[in-house]
Amino acid sequence: MQSKSISGKNLNRTITSDDILGKEVIDLDGRFIGVVEKVLIDPIDLDFIGIDVDKGFLKKGLSIGKNYIDRISDAAIFLKIRVVYEIKGMTVFDKIGAKVGVVSDIELLGNRNKIKNIYIRRGVIKKDLTAPAEFIEIIGHNVILSIKKEKLLSYNKS
Repeated sequence: MQSKSISGKNLNRTITSDDILGKEVIDLDGRFIGVVEKVLIDPIDLDFIGIDVDKGFLKKGLSIGKNYIDRISDAAIFLKIRVVYEIKGMTVFDKIGAKVGVVSDIELLGNRNKIKNIYIRRGVIKKDLTAPAEFIEIIGHNVILSIKKEKLLSYNKS
């Protein structure tokens, strides 16, 4: 049975929380990020704020603001961005192609999807390195730095 509207608006094109919950979340590169677990609404303004994403067993969840959402389809929620947390585990190379290590952690700038620092694991014995965002040239299948490994090592000594 169809409900009546007292909102003064045409509700034929609206979606409900049931339409969003459980949907897959896909980033700009087509990568699966997780499944929508919660819809976030501002209790004062009653505005849609974003979504909470369940990334799976033993993985930390993620909140994504509405400004990062491109569209909601019948199949999934598509993002306008690449989620920076997804670079964890990527191999890091310096500007001449020498392997530096693997991204072990990320520090964001506040609550934004913007990198402040990446932390690079170099193995069991070697000390981890910190690389600020300005040292990152490209993020693709791997992370390419804009500097040589030696400069990164000297930066981490200070």
